[in-house]
Amino acid sequence: MNVKSFLLSFILIYLLLSLPAVFGIGYVIDWVPEATLGQKFNGYVIEGLGNQFLLKSLCAVIASLVLSRLLSNRRAGKRM
Repeated sequence: MNVKSFLLSFILIYLLLSLPAVFGIGYVIDWVPEATLGQKFNGYVIEGLGNQFLLKSLCAVIASLVLSRLLSNRRAGKRM
């Protein structure tokens, strides 16, 4: 198993799992007219990435292990 492919796939899968929360799906905020860009950034991006951290991390680890294993098997098959 290649560590580089595992880490890259983990990051990509975690970001894909975080996209619905980042785009505000399932996250309700009552914006006041005085909301600054920093408050909006914190509300959507930071909370979206941190929301349900353990569940998304577990899913990303499992998917990354499977993906990196499949890639290593595919590379090993081409060497023969």
